[in-house]
Parts: sequence; C-alpha cells; structure tokens
Amino acid sequence: MSAVQEVLTAALLLAGVFFSLVAAIGIVRLPDLYLRMHAASKTTTLGLAGILLAVLVYFGTYEVITKVVIVLLFLFLTAPVGAHMIGRSAYVCGVSLYPKTTRYDLERVTVVCATRGGPESEAVHARAIELAKERGGELIFLHVLDTTALSGLGEKEGALVLRQLRAMAEAVLRTALAQARAAGIKARSELREGKVGATITAFVHEADADVLVVGYPHTAPGHEHEAEERLWRMLGDLREHERLRLVVAR
Repeated sequence: MSAVQEVLTAALLLAGVFFSLVAAIGIVRLPDLYLRMHAASKTTTLGLAGILLAVLVYFGTYEVITKVVIVLLFLFLTAPVGAHMIGRSAYVCGVSLYPKTTRYDLERVTVVCATRGGPESEAVHARAIELAKERGGELIFLHVLDTTALSGLGEKEGALVLRQLRAMAEAVLRTALAQARAAGIKARSELREGKVGATITAFVHEADADVLVVGYPHTAPGHEHEAEERLWRMLGDLREHERLRLVVAR
C-alpha cells in the first residue's frame, strides 16, 4: 500500500471517528429527543461513511468496493427516512420539545385570507388553501364591507345597498368555502363591516393569525410600486407584526 493510501485511510478513519464522537456527545448533552435524534443520525451516515470509505481505500479490491458502495447507498437511503419516522412518531405521541425551541414547523397555524370577490380572487383563495394544507392550520376567509362609502346615502337607500352588498359578500364567501372543501381543507368565513384596512388589521390581531393572504391591488402597468405602497398603507401596522407572514397573491 502506498503512502498516499495510508494517509487517506487515516484521514477517513479520523473523520469517521470524529463524527461518531460528536454524535455521542450530542446524544448525552442535547436537551430533547428531536435534537438527540438529529445527532444520532450523524453516526449512521457521516461517521460510518468515513470508516467504510477508509476500508474501501485500504483494501481497494473490486469485491470490497462493491460491498462498500451497496452499504453506503443503503445507509443514505434508510437513515434519513428512519430518523424522520422516529421524529414523526414522537410528535404524534406527544413528546415535548425543548422549551427554548423558537421554530416549530409542525405547529398548526391560522391562515386569514382577505377576499374581495371577482375572478382575481381565485388565485388568492388557491394560495391560502395551499398554505393551510401545507401547514395543517385553520383557514379563515375574511370579507370586509367598506361601509364608509355609504355615508353619503340616505337611510333607506343605504340600508338597501348594504343588504345587496352583504348578499354579494356571502356569495363570495360561499364560493371560497366550496374551493376549500374541494381541496379537503376545513375553513370558516367571517363577514365584517368597516374601513377595509383597519378591519383586516383588527381581525388579524383578534384571530391571532400567523399568515395573512391578500390580493395584489388593481394597478395600471408601470405603477406596481405605487400599488404596493397603497397596500402597505391600507394594512397599517401589520408590517411591524413580529410573527405575521404577509403573502400577496397575484
């Protein structure tokens, strides 16, 4: 065996031992099952892979190379799947996370979809449904009737227009709920009245929403920046909401 083979074999062995040692320390020191499982999976992939590659370099025969390649393929195909299944089973069984965990992708979220109706709202509904399905969360379709536009009407005329607007809004919400049911998502609807931006902002706080899906404002070509600024002005302080994810669907 040449000096190069000896050096490479030693380096691969040391790498395998290093990753195995780090994994062992992680299993002892990390605070919950999910983090310890992450450390343990390093032993069966990086740690064992380094040792097997050292064996391959040291012997170098066709038979050894074939066996090492087969074992490595088996390891890299099964170890991640096994770790995922263990983690998922632990989650289903209610094994708690480390209290200081800041990101929890399996946590159910509340998705609020502000819909105004019309053909362009189909893309907004579809995006909200996609997000709710992706995160397994609650989906709420919100339609706001802008009653400020009725202030100049008489009492009877205003009441008549308001009834018509409510009927149209209810039809929009029924359509959105039907889309959600067709996609296998449970959803509910809310019909509110008031100034659009302020009402959406208030409802987001009321529902403790994690995601708000809105439609892109109507705009002429070349005025997209103005439309975005108008959208942000309408939504008020939601830009500063530390937990809210704002999704603008087109």
